[in-house]
Amino acid sequence: MFESIHFVSGGRKTTNASKPEIIEKLRSIVGAGNVVVDPDKVEPYGADAVKEKFPPEAVVFPETTEHISAILKLANEYLFPVTARGGGVGYTGGAVPIDGGIVIGTDRMKKIFELNVDDLYMVCQPGLTTFEVQQAAAEVGLLYAPDPASYKDSFIGGNIAENAGGMRTPKYGVTKHHVLGLEIVTATGDIIRTGGKTVKNVVGFDLTGLMCGSEGMLGIITEATLKLLPMPEATATVRANFRSMEDACKVLTKFTPHGLLPMAMEVIDKYCIEAVEGNFAFGLSKDAKAILLVAVMACGSRSYRSSLATSSMPPRSRKRSLMGCIGAPAEPLTRSSMLSTRIWLSCVTALAAQ
Repeated sequence: MFESIHFVSGGRKTTNASKPEIIEKLRSIVGAGNVVVDPDKVEPYGADAVKEKFPPEAVVFPETTEHISAILKLANEYLFPVTARGGGVGYTGGAVPIDGGIVIGTDRMKKIFELNVDDLYMVCQPGLTTFEVQQAAAEVGLLYAPDPASYKDSFIGGNIAENAGGMRTPKYGVTKHHVLGLEIVTATGDIIRTGGKTVKNVVGFDLTGLMCGSEGMLGIITEATLKLLPMPEATATVRANFRSMEDACKVLTKFTPHGLLPMAMEVIDKYCIEAVEGNFAFGLSKDAKAILLVAVMACGSRSYRSSLATSSMPPRSRKRSLMGCIGAPAEPLTRSSMLSTRIWLSCVTALAAQ
């Protein structure tokens, strides 16, 4: 039997980071406007989505890798804790300064250094939200596939540190499957690079994979090279209501034998349905004990083709095949349908509603 670790929120702890000379040194590194010490202003940076507060002594907003390197070298010299933070929407405590010290907020590290359409990758800083990365890729006809529920608020650096998943995981995998390389500042302030800009980069230890999901324990991510994909040219989406969660989950194993690999898939239980309808009124059936939402992709000439024999199946045929697999009364939703958008949105917002 495993026990969860629960920390009781406490007051603001004091370490060497509170000393005036340390605050001045931090200001000299990143600029006076990028160091916050006001207790009311630093308090929001002392908690993640769990809302247990551990206010830091200061919040520092670096803009470059060199800034972070200098901050960590200072922390080693004067022995105060440092916690890296992205969007602060996680649930693991990785962004919470339990021991006090300073928080490094990556809010101002939002540059895209390179977006390569031919080789399908993007090089960017960690402070971009997932949504901003997706939008930048979409503008040139490409897709950044990871799609966590917090995509509008979570930062790419945090997604990598937490190895975030999402509704597209069945087809595309989690965040680590879309990270080609990283620039990292270690705890000692050293700057290192892992991986590269190619998929087949297999020489040496997989330090990029090691960093994905490390929750800030092994270093601070300052730059990421992300794998992009061609944007799907068409999708087919189906929604179905079920009388039990068990019946909905049984359907999930029927897709592969029919040559279907869903682009996105989500099951909502009755509690999520009630929470969503109570907060957002998207029109979900309150009588359903579970709702299954499935989307498949149809690739055109510009897209990668699946090795499955059904990869070129027209969207309409895929929709019929989907509905046949589901068995329960299913409602087809088009990609442009407002209802389709609302249903997907309900999945994303279900967690926030609870």
